[in-house]
Amino acid sequence: MLFNTAALASASLWRIVISFVLQVLIARQLGVAGLGQYTIALAYLNVSQVVVELGLPTLLVRELAQQPAQRLSYFRWLLAIQLLNSLVVWAVLIGLGTWLSVGPSTATSLWLVGASLPFYAVTAAAQTLFQASERMELVMGVEIAINTLILAASIGVLWAGGDALALIAVIIGTQAASALACSWLLARSQLLAGSQEAAGPNPILLLRQTLPFLGLALAEVLLQRLDILLLSVVAGPAVTGLYSAAYNVVRVAMKLIQSFWRALYPTLSRLQHRSAEQYERLQALGLRFGLLVLLLAAAVGFGVAAELLGWMLGAEYAAAGPVLRSLLWAIPLFLFEVYALTVLMIERQLRASLWISVFHIGALLALLPPLALLWGAAGAGIAVSLAGAVGTTTGLLLLRRPVAGIGQPGLWLAAGVAGTLAALAPFDWRLNALLAVCAYLALCWGTGVLAPNDLQTLRRLLSNREQR
Repeated sequence: MLFNTAALASASLWRIVISFVLQVLIARQLGVAGLGQYTIALAYLNVSQVVVELGLPTLLVRELAQQPAQRLSYFRWLLAIQLLNSLVVWAVLIGLGTWLSVGPSTATSLWLVGASLPFYAVTAAAQTLFQASERMELVMGVEIAINTLILAASIGVLWAGGDALALIAVIIGTQAASALACSWLLARSQLLAGSQEAAGPNPILLLRQTLPFLGLALAEVLLQRLDILLLSVVAGPAVTGLYSAAYNVVRVAMKLIQSFWRALYPTLSRLQHRSAEQYERLQALGLRFGLLVLLLAAAVGFGVAAELLGWMLGAEYAAAGPVLRSLLWAIPLFLFEVYALTVLMIERQLRASLWISVFHIGALLALLPPLALLWGAAGAGIAVSLAGAVGTTTGLLLLRRPVAGIGQPGLWLAAGVAGTLAALAPFDWRLNALLAVCAYLALCWGTGVLAPNDLQTLRRLLSNREQR
């Protein structure tokens, strides 16, 4: 179990690192408009991949783990459904490129990126069997190899002077390589060999069963990509590129927040049944440590946003500083939103957890288009943070309990002082950031926000020593 968990976590972390490095390289080589065009294509691709899956992999991993003798029958059905659906979604992308006012370059990128979907259908079907058979190392191997190949091929394209469309062609080629690799591993692993039962699953019933899984998967991907989809329509590649430069920094933090609560999820689930006191204490400590780190990042980042983006991506991206300042405050809000989602799922309130995403997505749909039209990328950043506040408020109200960590005056004082020093201290921005970090930690220690035994308590809870 530990090996499988580590394999999936490693693949996910490697994907985040590769994605961030690639975005930095594209930003430097292709400029704001090129980054915007590439980011828009990826956003449509991510949503399309979820639609191609139809939620079937999540459902079938559970079913085939219990009925391994039916793998071959279900695999054939899964592959046929997802291949057919990939062609339908590809046609929809071509239609969207024609119907929406996204410009000829973005329209071309949409039908191009759709060409990777049939290959993705093969990959998704094979990886469903890998996960159902608890062969996560196969998933990890393919993910790491293909993402490394994407980075290497993209660097080659950029070195040769290629544009965003050439980079999208890399996605098609690497997705085809992924499909071939998964097919070879599936044959070599003998997961479909041996005694297999002839099963005839009802496609209509199967699709009905998968609707909740599809809804949750769509909600998750829309929370991360709806902003780009909306900007592609109301603002175009240039504004989207400026926004993306700031959002890519924030997105890394959000992925880490999700990983943080996923890591605590099994421990919290165990403690919820065994010890209500420890269950509550671990939640409180998770929020305290998370808020300590994220408020520091938001405060310091607020002060040095323009300089940081200019140093990391190039001088032209310093204009995205106001966007990053707005987006940074979505990070601590996201900590509480994912906390609420996690706790509601543990306590079997799945419908309530879905409402958090519904309100968040609804707020984003209502706020981002008008604010982006008024203030461009900066308005989009404000809209994303406000929508995050709506999602967080919804989650905390649905929990119907006090939330530890919010009402600590010392913490907010430390964040305010750190942000002021980072923005106004009369030194180089890197030295200002260092002074802000030191002041933040000193104030947290002096006001008792950070206690000496906090780390020891967290370690005891996670290792379950107190129960022993």
